[in-house]
Formats: sequence, C-alpha cells, structure tokens
Amino acid sequence: MVRLNFDKLMSLMADYACRFYSFGCLSLIKVIPAKTFYLSGALRLSLVVFLLASCSGTKNEEGVHSQNLETFQSYQLSIDAERKSFSSIIESIEVVTLQETDNSLLTSASRVLKHRNEYLVINKSDEEVVFFDSEGKYLRTFRQLGQGPGEYQAINSIWIQDDELFIYERQRSIVFKYRIEGEFLDSKKLPFEVGHVIGYKDEYLVEFNYTIIEDSLMYKFGVLNSEMELTEKFLKTDEASDNIDMNPAPSMFSYSDGVLLTHMYSDSVYYYKQGQFKPFIHLDFGKDWYWENEEVFNQDNLASSNKAWETDMSVSKKYAYVWTVVGFSHYDYFIMDRTTGKLVRVDLRKDSDFSSIITDLGWEGDKWLVSMLPDDLLQLSKELDHELPNLDQLTRSENPALVKVKFKDSAEW
Repeated sequence: MVRLNFDKLMSLMADYACRFYSFGCLSLIKVIPAKTFYLSGALRLSLVVFLLASCSGTKNEEGVHSQNLETFQSYQLSIDAERKSFSSIIESIEVVTLQETDNSLLTSASRVLKHRNEYLVINKSDEEVVFFDSEGKYLRTFRQLGQGPGEYQAINSIWIQDDELFIYERQRSIVFKYRIEGEFLDSKKLPFEVGHVIGYKDEYLVEFNYTIIEDSLMYKFGVLNSEMELTEKFLKTDEASDNIDMNPAPSMFSYSDGVLLTHMYSDSVYYYKQGQFKPFIHLDFGKDWYWENEEVFNQDNLASSNKAWETDMSVSKKYAYVWTVVGFSHYDYFIMDRTTGKLVRVDLRKDSDFSSIITDLGWEGDKWLVSMLPDDLLQLSKELDHELPNLDQLTRSENPALVKVKFKDSAEW
C-alpha cells in the first residue's frame, strides 16, 4: 500500500522534477545511503527511478519509454506469462562451428570476446583463452597459469582494451596486461579484493561485492584511477548477508562508450559513462520480486516463495535478454525489444528447470550471440528448417558452437 501511494505522489511530482533531474538525481545517487537501494520497493530507488523515467519520453503501448534508449527504462516482467518456444521468435541463425583439435577441446564456452576477426573463448575449467577465427578455425591457445611473473591463478574478469588483453585474478587482487598475441606487459595490484573489474578509458571500474573499505564502509561499485587509487564510490550499503559469496558471472560489460553494471540480488542495471553513474534499466516483477518488501536472505523463505530473487541480463541497442531465478524451482528467461517494449517469456529449458539449451554471450549488433551444444543446435535447426553448414564436423564434435540469432520483428512475437 505504501508503494502505491508513493508511486502516485511521484507521478504528480514528475512534471515539476524533469528540469532538475540531470543535476539532482545523479548527485543523489552518490550521497544517499543504499542499504536497500537495489530493492524496487525502497523509497530511495523509487525517487530516482520515477524522476528519471518521467523525463525519458512518452510511453508506448507496452508502457516503457522508448524515445531515447540512453535514458532510464523500466520493464514489467511476469513469471506467470505464457512461455513461447525459442524457434517461434527467430527469423534466422548463423552458426560458427568451433574446430576441435587436441589444443582446442572446450568444456564450455560461457564467456566469449570478439576482437577484430577473432573469437576468444574462455575455457574456464583450464583457465585458458582459446582463439578461433571468424569461421571457427582454431588459431592458438593462451595460458599463463602459475605464480611467477606474468602468471595468473584464475581468470575472474577478462576484457580487451586498445588491442591488449587484461585478466583480473581475484585471489591476489592483480590485473595482468598482455599483448593480444600473449606477451606479458605489466601487472597492477588493487588495494583490496573485489568481485570483478573492467577497464574504462584510463580507469578501472570495480564491483566491491560487500568488500569493506575505509575501515568500515561498504559500497556496491567504485572507480580506481590508473594508479589503482580509489576515486569514486557508488551505492553505499550498511550491511551484507553472510550468504553472499563472490559471483562467478561477470557483472560489468562495455556498452555504448560506457559500462553497464549489475550486482547480486538486484532488479536494476546501472550505467557509467564519463564520470556519471546512473540507473539505466529496472526490471519490474511487481509482487513477484522477493526483495520487494526488504526480505532478508533466508533459504527456506526463498524456496517456498515462488518469487524471482536473482537476475542477470545482457543488452544491445535494440534487444535485451533477461535470466532470473524463481524460488528454488526453476529459471525463467525473457527476450525484449527495447525500442517497442515488447517482451516474451521464452522457453529455453533443456533437461530440467535449471538447465538451458543456450549460454548467453552478449550481442553482435542486434544479433544475439549464444553457445549451444551440438544436440541442442541440431534440434533448433530442425524446428527452424535450417540447413546447418559443416554438419558432419558438428555431429562429430564435442565442442559447443557459436550461434548468432536474428529475431523476427517483435510485432510477430
């Protein structure tokens, strides 16, 4: 009831707030304590969300602001919506079969970077980077595992910047820099352990993940300069759950000359660009969001809640993919057209409610890049009546394949 009254109040305030939001709201983000900032029911988030949303253009029929995709948007998602088959929203697919050799046996392809005409597949189980050309031909493997100079013990974050490869190792809080061909160039030690790191211009954005800094303070995100000195802190929090561990999934991604930032147990995505940090996307599950009423982390409550409580997403200029955990019962998946607000709950389930036929790898333009195991890809191509190239090689290979998915016009979803 409090939320409804507050929403009405914000709608009345919105017209008067627009002219002030650019300065006021972005400044508030830096100074308002954010113990529950990520909760959609918290008043602090509502204030920023509604003021920003009120200034981002007129609503379309789906109820989102689509005039300017660089401004804040909120999307309504329903975990009770009808599931649609993956093939029913696809116009076409392109397949890159990853060559299988003695040096390119992949246990997974859960993270892939694209650099010029090469794909860099992070083979996490062996802590190595396997290079393929744009057609899937094996090129080389990069692996500097160890404890000596230029050697890492794990790949916890990885990115490419200015034709150089960067790897963050969490255990020793070190960022390693290599030439793209593999030559070690430099390493820098962070002043504290963080969850994930990504480079942005001459800065490093970090996800603190409840790391205590400055004696007793905790924040969600921060910025380090080139000397690894902390220059900015965002989303202050007062306490952390004992159940929170370092999230293995990457939480920061390059987007439109900036960086998108996500964090655990959050229904919001933030955007950092040229020193400005702001809310970017809000996933509105309504009453089906577990943290709506500022619940505490409790496994029994989560298991019986049948509510969404963890999300992840990847974003392009036109589309977004959303993954969420519902109770302890299943995963849910959504594809949305950001330009129209049209979205579908898509069926990506495999053998169980906690396995998927695809692994999200991000976007190449407006094509969704995913990895798929051969059997799953064969089934999808059959549903699409799509003739696969290199079919013999694919059926004999245990390597996953890279698939570029082009969606139908969302009006046809």
